[in-house]
Amino acid sequence: MTRTRGWYPLLLATASIGVANSVIFSLLSDLQDRYGFSDAGLGLIAGTGFLVGLIGQIVLAPLADRGHSKHLLLAGLGLAVAGSVLFASSSSLVMLVVSRAVVGLSNSVFLPASRAITIAISDQHVARRLGTLSGVELAGFVTGPTIGGFLVGPFGLRVPFLVAGAFALIGAILLAPRTLPQPERDSRARLAFDLLRLPRLRAGVLLSIALFLPVGFYDATLDRYLTDLGAGNHLIGFSFLVYGIPFALLATTGGHLADRSGPLRVGVLASLLVGPLTAVYGFLEVPGVIVGLSGLEGAIQALGVPAAQALVAAAAPPGRAAA
Repeated sequence: MTRTRGWYPLLLATASIGVANSVIFSLLSDLQDRYGFSDAGLGLIAGTGFLVGLIGQIVLAPLADRGHSKHLLLAGLGLAVAGSVLFASSSSLVMLVVSRAVVGLSNSVFLPASRAITIAISDQHVARRLGTLSGVELAGFVTGPTIGGFLVGPFGLRVPFLVAGAFALIGAILLAPRTLPQPERDSRARLAFDLLRLPRLRAGVLLSIALFLPVGFYDATLDRYLTDLGAGNHLIGFSFLVYGIPFALLATTGGHLADRSGPLRVGVLASLLVGPLTAVYGFLEVPGVIVGLSGLEGAIQALGVPAAQALVAAAAPPGRAAA
């Protein structure tokens, strides 16, 4: 496969999945004020997406290793569209949680297949390509809250979700006719738990957890936290963009560094830097300073995330890249 045959449509579709999954994060305080649910509801909405995503990846990701990667990509985009429409029509905490579950499932269906396809392109420069994919994924993920922050004021709460769904629909239309590489097949039906026997793969999983736990925390609390400090919707949406721009710009470089210096070394260094930064947020009360610090963290994450993914990819046996 050459990049002109499917690589760029895959990247655009990946970005659209990120938009659909993240648009809600700059709207949480508005939804809370509109429908009157407690702060625990914020965590429930955010946490449901991640929990469903985790379960979905464990159960469904192995399908990409058995020849269904293209179907999983399109199914993920379809779920993103459906979840966005559900969000737009929701008027209670229960419906918001259900909508978040559908969108979270789209993430877990799409992303393992996209990574398996990315790995299958070539044995060379795997971390660099995964870095590019992660950068585009994150670019979409931070574009979603920016869209939400800028559209909610003039157009209300429904329009940002419909716009996010339109992005996913466009991604599906662009990707559907493309020929994509087929990851090496694994004929046995099995979940991913057996892979945890491999020490290097366990290391990659633990690194991923260390790097993504802070991200999940911010997703659930940053909007409410900045709102309580007096920040408006535009600044809240912009804060996600400030985090994402350095990540998107540096993720390919981070992957190249992991290819050259070793993914374990680069990933551990990034996680050691992210930890103290996470603690610092709790002592800050000026929204502009918080936003600025998030840009520094985005740059560090751009080094660590491709390294963690490359470590998992290198440790996975042939035919198990998606799992």
